[in-house]
Amino acid sequence: MTNWKLAMDAGLGYYIFFFALLLIVATAVYAINAGLIRLPGKSTQSESKITSSFMHAVKKAAGIKGFEVMGKTTVAFGGEQFTFDAILLGYYGTIAVKANYEGGEIYGSHKDETWCAVSAEGKKTYFENPLDSLMGCTRFFKELYTAERAKHGMSDSFVVFADKKAKVFAGKKLEVYTLDKLAEKLTSEKYSRDNGADINAMKAALEKYTVK
Repeated sequence: MTNWKLAMDAGLGYYIFFFALLLIVATAVYAINAGLIRLPGKSTQSESKITSSFMHAVKKAAGIKGFEVMGKTTVAFGGEQFTFDAILLGYYGTIAVKANYEGGEIYGSHKDETWCAVSAEGKKTYFENPLDSLMGCTRFFKELYTAERAKHGMSDSFVVFADKKAKVFAGKKLEVYTLDKLAEKLTSEKYSRDNGADINAMKAALEKYTVK
């Protein structure tokens, strides 16, 4: 009788383990399909292509205005740290650009802690408000340049949704753009102003505090 009970318990334990494993796998598959979990390999390859297109667009527009371009850069100064996907230096001053790689329809406002990307299949992906990553960077640049005695002119920052298929539904006054609007933004009259910025001095100051 004891052996029979042990066999029953072992069999029951096996089925419980099997169904628990099946539930975990099913949940993981659902999460991946729903966009809640991203496969690292697939995401990296996709973002690599998008990054290439983004930098090509940045350099093309920067060339028209004579800006010098720094690629992805992390700068630490005064106890603060910012990472930018592109920094443009010109007589206007500094333009810091943050790239976002979400695709589909993008919804959000300046007040929202999280924004939402909706794919063509209706899958929703939530991510942090992209504008928050640039909050305070204008003051940050001014303090850094002042400390290094670099003539810096003005500074500006904005977010670019680098996926060509991205469509942004946010407030018109928000500094958020799609890739097809990047050239128009960078070649605007605003950035044609000569504010007496010293490009070499600004670049040297940024490089001094760049996190390797």
